[in-house]
Amino acid sequence: MTTADSDITPPSALALVLGAGGPLGWAYHVGVIEGLRRALGLDPADANRVIGTSAGGAIAAGLLAGATSQEILTAITTRPSDEDMAAMRSAAAEFRRPWSRLRPAAPGLAVRGLGRLGFGALAGLIPSGVFPTGSMRRFPTVDDGWPTALWIPAVDLSSGETVVFGRDRLDVSVADAVEATSAVPGMFQPKEIDGRRFADGAVRSAANADLLSGGGHDLIVVSSPMTRPGRGAVRTRARWQLSTEVEELRSEGASVVVLEPDQAMVDLAKGYPRTNHPAGPALVAAAADQTEQALNRL
Repeated sequence: MTTADSDITPPSALALVLGAGGPLGWAYHVGVIEGLRRALGLDPADANRVIGTSAGGAIAAGLLAGATSQEILTAITTRPSDEDMAAMRSAAAEFRRPWSRLRPAAPGLAVRGLGRLGFGALAGLIPSGVFPTGSMRRFPTVDDGWPTALWIPAVDLSSGETVVFGRDRLDVSVADAVEATSAVPGMFQPKEIDGRRFADGAVRSAANADLLSGGGHDLIVVSSPMTRPGRGAVRTRARWQLSTEVEELRSEGASVVVLEPDQAMVDLAKGYPRTNHPAGPALVAAAADQTEQALNRL
């Protein structure tokens, strides 16, 4: 069903939140956008605000650069360049040294960032990851300037401050901001920008939907792969934070639609993309159907 044959009226002020969630999140976000197009006839470029955190940052940047769903799926499954592979091998060799494996990435963050990040400040005690973030540049982005609607949050490891690129700073390239918000502690190395080291925006929140507070949006669509089925402290924290953020936005009068992968999608995504390339289109299709049905119920 499309806007033309339904009673749905496109919102006058739309916001999109594309949250953290790894490879499953990349494909899931693409599907959510496909569902948004089918249900409301809208693209990310039609939104007043798009917030992309971690995996969501890469997808938001690509979509606002005009990339197609197929181009993004191709980027997800593209092998890192020879240069990136060499950097990974070098980093892995360094990581095998005992002192590198045990040294916290930013121990001061556990103290300085506690008030701003809560339990997320403990990420500073996790060793720096093995992989450089340069491989994230395989995702399409604009070459220069910033899409007006795009916000990409990342955490400054020195201060614990959340810097929202596109709002707080416009002097950083979109590609650098995508690297910064994707620097997952324990997996990726922090991204250095102008002498400051940045980590994954999900250290603050897996969605950062509360950044929309006071924005006057009619409809907020939250794509939240991190709150998919599963146990553990990370999932629990993400669910609690998202619930709190959504409650705040709804108290301001916004209509908020939260979309999360179900267990069938989690099972489908096993091994994706390294050993399960065909899962990408199937994940996109499933997420698109789920999104269209949710929006048609509004």
